[in-house]
Formats: sequence, C-alpha cells, structure tokens
Amino acid sequence: MESINYKDIIIIGGGRRGLAALEILKECENVKIKAVIDDNGSKAGIKQAEHLGIKTDTDWEKYIESERHPAAVLNLSDKEKLQKKLIEKTKGKEIEVLGNVSREMMIKILAEWQVYSEFHKVSKNMATDIEMDELMVLILSSCVKSVGADGGIIALYNRNTDKPEVKSTWQVKNEEAEKLREKITKWLAPYNSKKEKGQICESESLSSSGKLGYVLCAPLRTRGEILGAITVSYRKNREPDVGAKRLLTAFANQAAAAVQNIILYKKTQRLSMTDGLTGVHNYRYFQKQMDKELLRAQRYDLNFSIIIIDLDNFKKINDTYGHPEGDKVLKAVSKFIKKMVRKTDIVARYGGDEFSVILPATPKRGAVILGERIRKRVIKNKALSSRFKISLSVGVSSYPEDGVHGEEILKKADKALYRAKESGRNKTCAA
Repeated sequence: MESINYKDIIIIGGGRRGLAALEILKECENVKIKAVIDDNGSKAGIKQAEHLGIKTDTDWEKYIESERHPAAVLNLSDKEKLQKKLIEKTKGKEIEVLGNVSREMMIKILAEWQVYSEFHKVSKNMATDIEMDELMVLILSSCVKSVGADGGIIALYNRNTDKPEVKSTWQVKNEEAEKLREKITKWLAPYNSKKEKGQICESESLSSSGKLGYVLCAPLRTRGEILGAITVSYRKNREPDVGAKRLLTAFANQAAAAVQNIILYKKTQRLSMTDGLTGVHNYRYFQKQMDKELLRAQRYDLNFSIIIIDLDNFKKINDTYGHPEGDKVLKAVSKFIKKMVRKTDIVARYGGDEFSVILPATPKRGAVILGERIRKRVIKNKALSSRFKISLSVGVSSYPEDGVHGEEILKKADKALYRAKESGRNKTCAA
C-alpha cells in the first residue's frame, strides 16, 4: 500500500466508522485530516473531531472544488449516490476516492495505514549507524503494539549454524522465547527449502502449562531470502483481532527490508574499515580508534599502549619470490598477531609491511612483553623462517608517559621501531 502517503484527507461520515477512522489516523504522522463531514453534528465522529481540533463541516463539495483540495477522500457513507457524485466531482483532479467499502474493509485499510505509520515512526528513529540489537527492539515493540498482541520475539538466522537465534524479546520469558524459537525453526523449514512462499504460520496453543496461547509467525523475507521471523503471542483466552495476520505480514515485509538495509550497511562499513589483503583493520580505522582510546583514557584516567611491527627485509622477499608470495607472508603474519592479542585489542595494517596494535588499559611493560612474544613466535615458525627468513622489529610507546596527543604517541612508537631496526633488527624497543 505504498500509494497511501497522503498529505491531507477529508472524511465523509461522522458516525462510528468516522470515529474509528479518527482514532487510527490521528496517530499517522504522514496523514493530516483536513475535515470531517456529516449532516448530523451530534454524531460521535464529529464530536471527537471537534475534541481533537479538527474542522467539521456539512459541505464536502467546497473542499473538492478548492485550489488546495485534499489528496484523498475517505467516504464512510453507505449512500451510492454520494459515491457517484464524489467520483464525478473529483474527475480530472488528483484526488483518490476511497468509498463503497464495507466496515471490515475499512478496518483493514485503516489498520494497514496504522502499520505503515508505526513503521514510519520506527524509521525516523533509525540512524544509519544503529546497532542491530537496537533495531530489533524498535521493530518488535512497534509490531506488538500494531497487531494488539501481548508479546513477541524476533529471530534471525545464524548462517554458520543455519538455525534461527532470538535477537529480541518483548514481554516474553526466556523459556517461552525458547519454545517460540523452536516453533520458528519448524515453521521456516519449508520456506528455506523454497517449497512455500512465506505465508503466516499460526498455532492456537503453544503450551498447556505456560501462559502463551495463540501465536502468529511471519517470515522476514526479502529478495527471495529468509532472514528470520517475527512472532507475536497472545495470552491464553485471547485471540488475534480480525486482520492481525494481514497486519503482521505488512509489518514483516517492512521489517525485512529494514533488517536487510542494516545488514548491507554494516557490511559496507566493515569493508571500508578492513584491509583487503590481510583482513585486519585498515589505517583509517586505526586512526579513528586511536582517537577514541585517547579520549577514553583521558576521561577515566587510564593508560594504553601502541605497538608498531615491521617485517625486516620484506622488500627482498618481494624481489626474490614475487609479490604474490609476499602477500602470503603478510597474511600469515597478520594471523599470528590476531591470534596473540585480546579481543579488545585493535590490530591494523599500518603501512605496506607494517602492522600496529592498540592495547587498551595496558602499561608499557605489558606491551613490550606482548611485542616480544609476537616477534619470537613468528621467527620460530618454520614455514616462515626457513624459507623466507622472516624476522620482526617492534616499537612500543604508551599513554600518558610518552605523550598526551595521538600524533605524539605514534611518533614515539615510530622512533622506537627505528632504533630497533638501526640496532640490528629482530628486536623490540620501547620509547
């Protein structure tokens, strides 16, 4: 229903249907109700419109004929003549007439409107750098509200295990979330085998002992790929409202697109921060993290250290064996470094044959010990040392003893590295 994106509308009919329309549309940020029209000023919809500060009237034609006419007319009257007259009067104008709808159809149209409005609110709160966990909470809370459920979960596929993992829960206990995840796994099996196109799955009762009753599940499907599922649950003795399946499907479609966009954004972001050859972070990311670590250390009175590692005589390897072999050496050394540091440490390719490591909350002595450990591990590796005779020179500096500015700390580490190379290579020197 992407066509429903009206700037303003008028509603004809001030009875119960008009009241229902007002209750839903007043929450839609992309819809402005210009007026509610009815001959009877005492009807519930008219009274509510006045309460909300919306203009009420008995003449709809002047709005149609105005230069600033509405984008749409929602005709909730049952009068056939009125519908025909509306179509006649709006002919040639960019006005969409929604009329001759049953009460059930009107509820579906308005409720779907509400879903898109609700998701519009979610989208407005989504920054491009939003984390996936935050996105899951925003989507799930809005979905549960839109379909009138009591709780729910979102599960996304872990491509390594090929099983859905719960990413967010809303008013659902851990044991209930696990039961829902098991249901999702069974429900999604046909979709993953491409036997089904992705309709709603439902269960009248999930557990005879627990509190969960009716459950609805919709696959998060985009571009032919199942990303996971969004599941909403109702407590026992409660069932979904009419149209809940339709609303959940609409929300799942929107959610899938949002999740896919975040996945693609994070992937692009990750690639922009990664060295294409070695897979470690690139210099740009190193500089960014260096600034962050410096601010953190200053704020909380912490120390941190920097290690710069250079491959000795690397040019000879390229000249003797060729650049493809040199690339293999760089990849192997980067793997050694990554294996020997903590998860909180940041490894980056500093230059052509140089790597750097940021060591948060690490004094100089600890950094020197790590530098030596990496150096010795590499020269003891037979695959590298016997054929290529690889050795490393290492420079170390620390905050705050070697400087209070990032550039100053890096210069000290560079100078320490230079001393290591000038004094015979294959050693670790500290600033």
